[in-house]
Amino acid sequence: MKKAPHLLISKGDVSEYALLPGDPKRAHLMAKFLTKPMLISENREFVVYKGKYRHIEVTIASTGIGGPSAAITVEELAQCGTKVFIRVGTCGALIPGIRIGEIIVPYGAVRFDGTSARYVDLSYPAVAHPQVFQALLKAARKLNVPIKSGIILSDDMFYSDVSSLLEWGKRRVIAVEMEASTIFVVSSLKGLKAGAILAVDGNLAEGTGKGEAGAVEGKELRREAQKAVELEIRIALEALCELSKVTQ
Repeated sequence: MKKAPHLLISKGDVSEYALLPGDPKRAHLMAKFLTKPMLISENREFVVYKGKYRHIEVTIASTGIGGPSAAITVEELAQCGTKVFIRVGTCGALIPGIRIGEIIVPYGAVRFDGTSARYVDLSYPAVAHPQVFQALLKAARKLNVPIKSGIILSDDMFYSDVSSLLEWGKRRVIAVEMEASTIFVVSSLKGLKAGAILAVDGNLAEGTGKGEAGAVEGKELRREAQKAVELEIRIALEALCELSKVTQ
């Protein structure tokens, strides 16, 4: 059976439900939350696991940084049978008052990425599937975790001019990251379901953005953000359980 050329997967290697971290190391971390996780493949920025969480089979596949590799991940997973995608990542807040370590569940994204524009005109919206969005909110309530929701910005340029990004904050765009709009658009066009959950790793409006502050204690994420990542993993997995009830 032909294997996808980047994720190195075939039909049967993946499940209907997938979590998409950006960082390959985070894929290894997320696998620890599964029962009997099996490493399917490891190539370039793509690390793929399969395992069980409660009663459902779950795939974990890292996307790397940015829209192009995120689109490759969705495309190749979809070719092999995945239908539901949740990006599990980090973001920088764009409005004051959002603390490092808080969790955001976006319902839409500003399409500042180049990849989704190659799929469809920019007038096409980048939105989370309503069932995935609601499942994430329900899972967070179940775990008693407060969530902020709103519109985010997906930007190809990590080292963007901060003042230009903060202009989006004035329009009530609450955070910036690099992959969600691509995942939302590609999934919508293919009739798939996608959503995202994001741990805040800095606040550009308060001068604590990752690009400004740099690594702390030699690590990419501050302790508060790392704790939030582990918490959002649990929320995302519980959300998949909720979604399995809808799709059964």
